[in-house]
Amino acid sequence: MSEKKFRISRRTLLRDIIKHKAETVPDKVYMTYIRDFDKGIDEKYTYKDMHLLSNRLGNGLLNLGLKKGEGVALMEINSPEFLLTVFATFKTGTYTVMVNIALKGDGLQFIIDHSDASAIIVHWSFLDAVLEVRDHLPKIRYIIVDTNEAPSDFKLPEGTISLQEVMKASDADIEMEISTKDMVMLMYTAGTTGLPKAVMFWQGKLIGGLPIQTLMGMMSMLADSDDILFTCLPLFHSNALFLTSLPAFFAERPLILAKRFSASRHWNIMRKYGVTVHNALGAMIPILMKQPERPNDKEHSVRQINSAACPKELWVAFQERFGVKLSEGYGATDGGGFMLTTAGAENVPPGTMGKPLPGIVAEIMDDDGTIFAEPEKVGELVFLVRESEVKQRTVKYYKDEESSKSLIGEGKDGQKWFLTGDLAYKDKDGWFYFVDRKKESIRRRGENIAPYSIERVLNLNDKVLECAAYGVKSELGEDEVMLSVVLKPEETMTPEELLEYCQGKMAYFMIPRYIDFVEKLPKSEVHRIMKRFLKERGITETTYDREKAGYEIKRD
Repeated sequence: MSEKKFRISRRTLLRDIIKHKAETVPDKVYMTYIRDFDKGIDEKYTYKDMHLLSNRLGNGLLNLGLKKGEGVALMEINSPEFLLTVFATFKTGTYTVMVNIALKGDGLQFIIDHSDASAIIVHWSFLDAVLEVRDHLPKIRYIIVDTNEAPSDFKLPEGTISLQEVMKASDADIEMEISTKDMVMLMYTAGTTGLPKAVMFWQGKLIGGLPIQTLMGMMSMLADSDDILFTCLPLFHSNALFLTSLPAFFAERPLILAKRFSASRHWNIMRKYGVTVHNALGAMIPILMKQPERPNDKEHSVRQINSAACPKELWVAFQERFGVKLSEGYGATDGGGFMLTTAGAENVPPGTMGKPLPGIVAEIMDDDGTIFAEPEKVGELVFLVRESEVKQRTVKYYKDEESSKSLIGEGKDGQKWFLTGDLAYKDKDGWFYFVDRKKESIRRRGENIAPYSIERVLNLNDKVLECAAYGVKSELGEDEVMLSVVLKPEETMTPEELLEYCQGKMAYFMIPRYIDFVEKLPKSEVHRIMKRFLKERGITETTYDREKAGYEIKRD
């Protein structure tokens, strides 16, 4: 299969591209995985390695009894095994279900059960969370445990099998009849008025969007042919997967993969591996700025960092201190592939999300469907959906047709627009600025949180009459979780008691920072809680702040 003859078409399958890379650049290193930076332990994976190892995993899953069309829930740290699982499902006609590794209890149970997954691949460190809800997961037939770096006394529980055992299968190519219509992935995004929704990705959607995604990824990172890319962001989110890892693979750019973000090690990692470009969450910028200043702050190879929601006041200071170019962007898992970015632009005003990529039209729309002609007016950020793009831009939610239909609406101009649910405005020069979420979703340090998921847990407490979870501005540039609670008559509760109740019942990042005990919640005529009034009131003198109080959240 020569370079000249290989062309991506509507009939191309993802496995074809992986195999093509393994044949044309077999010994080129795709990924360097930092297993233990302090001990100097890392691992290199070539394109051939990724192909053959994902064949082993795919064949192992099929040998186990998994069938085409079945789902594999993936609760895994940033690791080669994560990406190998994704590649294996590309080849076997199965689909990956992305699971946030911090989930526990009801939240974890809902996603695994809702996804109809038949198997789960789980890192040994998260196995207890899975076993706690195991009896409520009737569709799960196989629990596969990644035992890499497990303690010497770790033992596989009865009814589980090690991932390493599964990967002893043949590395022969997998002969499975696959269609471009076959689903390959579910990625959950926070719901705004209910439970999280699962965005569907199928072979044709990823292939149809693959040149676009590679272009988006490379353009947003301004990656040259000799650039070295890096991510420490969680692979179960779209940023690390769709805007770094997969574009790096298909565009043949070296990838440095870290398990997680470490502020104290960050610049030393950049220096050791020669990283030139990477994406970052906006919350990472102030954390890096809080590190002690050092004489070698500018002595590194990084030239470009692509942030999201960097605090406006740190925009200039960060670039001057570390000698890098900072760019901003806007996108979403269920955003239909639309994107804003400042990458490549000069004289960028601080605080902007950027401008649309070439070929994309963004506007600000009023509630009645009118597109604002004048600048500075706040409305919903929308993107034009041309008739030829409807199929490509359509976002489908798994088992939720109604929500899928609601994302594309018709404006007063008669054209179709993708409705983001985010409030923004555009200045006279065409730069877009984020204002707030029209939706109720909370975004905390890169995590999208459905308020309902918090409220549902708290409302089960015998002392709680009702509550409302919402976001308030964080000093790190996104949101902090705040909770207003109405107790039942005659009941009393301290903030510490409430926090203890939350621990183990929800992901650590969902546990409220701010707590207000109130007599009643503001409601509409139809008894819907009016959260905008709570957000407007914000933090008061009576608000409990767990960080100021020194209350520590347990992450395990």
